Amino acid sequence: MGRPMASAVELRALRDTWAAHWTRFFQTDGQEAPPALPRALLDSWRRTLASAAPLATKAAAHLPADGDEGLALSEAVRQAAPSIRELSSESGYLIAVADATASLIHVSAGREMLDQAERVNAVPGSVWAEHVMGTNALGLALRTGRPARVFATQHAARQLHDWTCWAVPVHNRTTGAVCGVVNISAPWDHSSPMGTTLARSVSLLTEDAMDRAGFPARPEPRRLSVRLLGPVRVTLRGVPVQLSPRQTEIVAILAMRPEGFSFDELHTHLYGDRRVAATTLRAELSKLRAILGEDLLVSRPYRLNAQVDLDLSRALSYLAAGDTRQVLDLFHGEPLPGSASPYLREVCTHVCVSLRNRLLLTGCAVDALRYAEIFPWDDEVLRTAMDRTPQGDPAIPLLMGRLSAASSPAPTLRQHLGRTVGAQDGTVLSR
Repeated sequence: MGRPMASAVELRALRDTWAAHWTRFFQTDGQEAPPALPRALLDSWRRTLASAAPLATKAAAHLPADGDEGLALSEAVRQAAPSIRELSSESGYLIAVADATASLIHVSAGREMLDQAERVNAVPGSVWAEHVMGTNALGLALRTGRPARVFATQHAARQLHDWTCWAVPVHNRTTGAVCGVVNISAPWDHSSPMGTTLARSVSLLTEDAMDRAGFPARPEPRRLSVRLLGPVRVTLRGVPVQLSPRQTEIVAILAMRPEGFSFDELHTHLYGDRRVAATTLRAELSKLRAILGEDLLVSRPYRLNAQVDLDLSRALSYLAAGDTRQVLDLFHGEPLPGSASPYLREVCTHVCVSLRNRLLLTGCAVDALRYAEIFPWDDEVLRTAMDRTPQGDPAIPLLMGRLSAASSPAPTLRQHLGRTVGAQDGTVLSR
């Protein structure tokens, strides 16, 4: 049995509830996040704020993807268009297909709904990525690779509050990669479980058409994930890789600069002024190459031949954009407390000090409490948040509790930051 369709009264109440959440969140620049907000939606709202996406839809023309995958998807949609139009006519819903750039390449609907769609820029050639249109089902499905539903006032843009949308990714069946998205839209009071089912049907229809058209198979890219802000974790194509602390440092240094380093640069960044023979580093590189693969760790210059996701790099980008909460999302512990690499210590110091100074400037209680979960000894951040939080705020008792627990400093981070605690944001050197 499917989920029963909500009544008009239930839908109205749900829309009003989310309208209140929307107002509370966006009018406080995200400082007041409703506790019942689903994590995926909260993250999307935060990304909308961080990217300064307008809270109103706007024209954003973009050429559809013109590579092999984009051309194959466009041809598949052209072949499937008659069936898509028939499904749209039968259901009464608007059906749109977007490519991997979130650009709409097909829109089907009745005349009246097409007129409404044009008023919110749901037309071929428009871009529906989050950073352009804010939170929406199409952008969310493309970002996560999973089906998404965004109801009425869950949208970031005000003009979309009268719509409910469902989106399902379109996959390359050979590689599993997401190459597009099918989006179903309807007036907000027509919300029903049929939306996701219809989107999935059109997605399968499109994938079938791509199979018949001979969709080009590309080799799956090698993705190397390096997590240093907390327990160290390195994965290759999603599979954990067991590395020694020194090998992890080498990978982290190389991940910081995609264009790579010379052997002498790598030696200096890894060992600093310590007298370590060149043969020691060459032996480490040889072992690391045996683990990662000959073609993943290349030389002249030494670099990683893979798509690298390094949390340190992401943290630096978020700090540059002033997005404190995205940085806190990355932290799961002190970064590399035992590392002897001067280069990595400098980068970690920059991230920690910059984050700390942002918290001292903003005095946000929610962020200070999250920070204290990682660095419980830092009473100055907690006291600053206490001073700037109104009396009676529910965060006050939590801040007081954290302050009472901040009795002794954590020597690892104190040693890591040294005299830089309290310093102003600086520039990472030795890059």
